[in-house]
Amino acid sequence: MELWEYVEVLLRWGWVILLVTALCAAVAFGFIKLQTPRYTSLVEVSITPSRLQLELSQPVVNLLRNYVSSIQSEGMARRVIERLGLSGADAAVLRRQIEAEANEAEFRIRIEVTDRDPIFAQRVAQAVAQIFIEDAQAFALRQDPLDRLTATMLNGGAQAAGQTWPRKKLLAFAGVGGGLVLGLLIALALEWARVELVQTPQEVEQWLGLPVLGSIPALKQPRRPKWKRTIELRLTKVGKPRKS
Repeated sequence: MELWEYVEVLLRWGWVILLVTALCAAVAFGFIKLQTPRYTSLVEVSITPSRLQLELSQPVVNLLRNYVSSIQSEGMARRVIERLGLSGADAAVLRRQIEAEANEAEFRIRIEVTDRDPIFAQRVAQAVAQIFIEDAQAFALRQDPLDRLTATMLNGGAQAAGQTWPRKKLLAFAGVGGGLVLGLLIALALEWARVELVQTPQEVEQWLGLPVLGSIPALKQPRRPKWKRTIELRLTKVGKPRKS
């Protein structure tokens, strides 16, 4: 198709594109409204070895991975529940809210806690970091001073929780953008279906490879002369009873 043909398609089916885009955008905004907001608090812990040697890098990396597994364990969740006095809390549920990731290049551990309550998420993140640092310090005391690792909480502890779900801008963009693309596809499909219809005798001969012997013209209702319509209108007015 030439460029001008695409322009014609847009002019002919523009209302379809706008309608589909509006519907998809409405669905996206409705989905956003139905979602329960979730908040995530972040805390970072730095792991510093007593001596920086190349041969010690891999053991420290392996230890970081072990620390991550420990932080995300159900045992850690039970200890957090006990420390914060969360009576009735389920350790298995709380464990799924705690995520940890090791930054092996910088010897850091990133801890994130997600919950519907931003204050609760921050409290749990702070408690997880404190328990982890206490365990790391207790483990370091049993090691040779040259092999000890020091765990330090960065940025003053757990940060205030920020909303991480729903991602309003991303979902809104997906709704509008997806609706626009879907509308364009529907418009092209409608245009293709319109073009594929047989409209002239020449197109019939091209499709069937046979000559056209005859055609039935479309019936059109004959239009009455203007003077007849005027007389009928006047007669109608005369025939109406006058209001007293």
